[in-house]
Amino acid sequence: MSGEAAVDNSLDASGVLVSTDEGSTSHNIEKQPELQISEAEPKTKSTLVPVSKLRGNHILAFALRRMLKGPAPTLDHIIRFLSSGSGHDKFWMITQYFTKIVVWLFAKRGQKSASERVRTLSNLVSDYRIMIRLTGLVPMAQYVRYAEQFPAQTRVLQWLDRVMNLTLVCYYPLEHVYWLGAHRILPFSENLVDFSGYWSCRFWAVWVALQFVHLGEEYRLIKGRKQKIYTQGKIDASKMQQELDAVDADTKSWKIQMLINACYFPLTLHWSIRGSTFPDVAVGVCGTIAAVAQAYNVWKATA
Repeated sequence: MSGEAAVDNSLDASGVLVSTDEGSTSHNIEKQPELQISEAEPKTKSTLVPVSKLRGNHILAFALRRMLKGPAPTLDHIIRFLSSGSGHDKFWMITQYFTKIVVWLFAKRGQKSASERVRTLSNLVSDYRIMIRLTGLVPMAQYVRYAEQFPAQTRVLQWLDRVMNLTLVCYYPLEHVYWLGAHRILPFSENLVDFSGYWSCRFWAVWVALQFVHLGEEYRLIKGRKQKIYTQGKIDASKMQQELDAVDADTKSWKIQMLINACYFPLTLHWSIRGSTFPDVAVGVCGTIAAVAQAYNVWKATA
């Protein structure tokens, strides 16, 4: 392979060591006076490559060889993450919101040109993420069917799921109308575009508010499971530990979901209120935290 050949060549090059003893050469000349050396002919000066440099070259070549020839589990994981729909979106979500923080930092330092360039990138990524949600109703329809075929643990959760799904069914078409009208793809009036933009965010805000209720009910169930483990009487210690580990994992997942929802709540209120004074850098901070937390979930799921 060409990559292996390049590594091998670097090894060969690092292994060259030319060394002659100048002292022994002068001694030979003194013993053989009949040998004439022309002053015009320059003496060949020997080169000595330091051992530390050779060792460094060998280490670098060895690292390159392992990188090229051995497995790359981290690279494979990154590819799985970016190849998934959620991972792809979360990568761009982090970019979209983190660049808002960068815009604020550049503006604070008076670097207006750099601030505007990064703002352009942030707006472009935001627009791209809205565009790829044009097909959002398709997986939404599948999820609605799944929720009805496999009911939630309690009636409260089941009805919450239904109402939350309904809010998203309203959210997606309104966002589509907003995006298609804002880009003049479809000849919608400005009033309709403006109305669709605000009301899509308001339905999303309702979903976020209901998610707090949903998480509260989930937490009640998690606490009930933990109490049941401790009060169920005699049980094998290993089996009990497995059940506790499962509860701990669900508790950790619950905390991450609560963090995500807490970050989304001010954003949805900001976009739902006309003339909101919520600062753009705060949008960047909340959005970045929510994006990183969601990316963490997707990273684990694609392990």
